Amino acid sequence: MKLITILGTRPEITKLSPVLPLFDQEFEHKIIHTGQHYDHNMDGLFFEELNLRKPDYMLNVGSGSHAQMTAKMMVKLEEVFLNEKPNAIIAFADPNTPLAAALVAAKIHIPVIHMEAGCRSFNKKMPEEINRIICDHCADLLLAPDQVAHNNLLKEGIDEKKIKVVGSTALEAAVRNLKIAKQKSTIKEKFGIMGGRYALLTIHRAENTDNKIILKGLVEAMNKISVRIPIVFPMHPRFKKAQEREGLVLADTIITMDAVGYLDMLSLLDGAEFVITGSGGLQEEAAALNTPCLIIRNETEWTYLTDAGKNKLISNDKETIFEHINDLLNHPEELKHMRNVKLNLDLEVSKKVVLAIKNELI
Repeated sequence: MKLITILGTRPEITKLSPVLPLFDQEFEHKIIHTGQHYDHNMDGLFFEELNLRKPDYMLNVGSGSHAQMTAKMMVKLEEVFLNEKPNAIIAFADPNTPLAAALVAAKIHIPVIHMEAGCRSFNKKMPEEINRIICDHCADLLLAPDQVAHNNLLKEGIDEKKIKVVGSTALEAAVRNLKIAKQKSTIKEKFGIMGGRYALLTIHRAENTDNKIILKGLVEAMNKISVRIPIVFPMHPRFKKAQEREGLVLADTIITMDAVGYLDMLSLLDGAEFVITGSGGLQEEAAALNTPCLIIRNETEWTYLTDAGKNKLISNDKETIFEHINDLLNHPEELKHMRNVKLNLDLEVSKKVVLAIKNELI
């Protein structure tokens, strides 16, 4: 069986890291990198850190509007698919890369396997939500991370025979790679935060960087919070551009750095009192490492983590953010409770993915 995996962003690379070597072992397997993330620190570094082989195809799509990126990917992916003639393709999660892959494959009658299927934030203003829905409805095999995602798919009328609950490769990857991070990462020594108390921050979502009022409010809230607890802030290129554009100044109590690799991020996450983020991937990684996660969004696709009390939605409103975090700092027992919520961590998810593909498509 010939299988093609299409990826193009940091979350896809890291979350697929446990399963890509198994695909190489079990199938005739090709990897296509669309180049949706084109900065070395945003994707190339992750392949090196995780000892993943180089992709067979580099499409070098780069940046652009959603329409420009998706259209370029579709044209180039169609050419590769028609040449390679795979038995199925893997589309992962919700960036523009899986959207393009799923649309192209479905149009030329190549079976689509959608991993991380069924996740819903129920906010259709998010580009990722549109991508998830389209990918799921193009898919022939839907590999869901949890029962909530499974139920979401049933409510949308998808045939239950197509759905398999396999678990989350993101949780598996975080747990497996933390040991490597502890051995290899020197980020804490480099920035003098060894053994120190700090919060970790990431800001990258368009709804938080492209809206001037929200962006300014986030910076003001973080400056105030950093007076109480130092904040470590690896800055995404999108935030850096927005900060420069708006002339925003970060407090001296915020330790800034360029975007970091996956292992450095795991190391920072593992040592943090809590993480403040809008990232879907970090929500899962934080949960896997028992780091309380405060989500600067109004909704999340990872509802099973908020329902369990592992993560907490605090919105992207500056006053609400400050009130929530200030209250948690005043009541550390709440952070301890979040840290102690137990999850059923499955470290065999990648094997279940391979088994599901073999059982359903061979």
